[in-house]
Amino acid sequence: MVARNVVLYVGGVLVLVAVIGAIYLEILVQSRSAHDVWMVTQAVAAGDRLSSENVRQVSVPDTGDRISYYTGNPVADRKRAGHTLVIGHMLADDDLLQTEMVLVPVTFKSAPPLNHGDVIDVYTQFGTKTIQVGRSLPVESSTTIWVPAIDEPNWITLQANGAQLFAATSSGIGVPASSGLGIQDAVGALSSSISGSSSLTPSVPIPVGPSPTPSPNPTATPKPSPSR
Repeated sequence: MVARNVVLYVGGVLVLVAVIGAIYLEILVQSRSAHDVWMVTQAVAAGDRLSSENVRQVSVPDTGDRISYYTGNPVADRKRAGHTLVIGHMLADDDLLQTEMVLVPVTFKSAPPLNHGDVIDVYTQFGTKTIQVGRSLPVESSTTIWVPAIDEPNWITLQANGAQLFAATSSGIGVPASSGLGIQDAVGALSSSISGSSSLTPSVPIPVGPSPTPSPNPTATPKPSPSR
């Protein structure tokens, strides 16, 4: 009986030691596991090309957090920054412009002071409506912007035909998509915003004139009774 208890005791101790050893081994493996990411080494403005001068690959410990680091090579892939990147930032997919970009000249009829690295939305006037034609486009200079290469002919056409362009500095976040706004739509939206309404497509009520005053019913003239 005593021998059996000793065997059970020793077996339990061995199982406990094995479990503890497995836990420590897992911790050791995780502490030594790492993955390669791209780190910004110099401040990068929106639209700038990533190169060996402003990014480099580093190895960071795997913390177990699921972060969508950029897994490609931004230098070889000729990627451009989608927004301003600061030193020490680890590149993620949404930090980069996902399409091939080209530089086009623009002449704005109205725009805020524009500097290299700003991000703007662009609008034009078409008939009686104002239409958004560009969203979150990086500024190279006050007269040149980066646009998707597939849209280059369209931008050149707007510029060649003297289209009136208007710019607003924006990250694009929170700007509702719109097929075009007339002045009544804009006035209605702004007035609704002031009054606290959340409608994105309000309509301006058509002014109603004063109701016409009803004319009195004509008084019937009594007919003379026939003489007998």
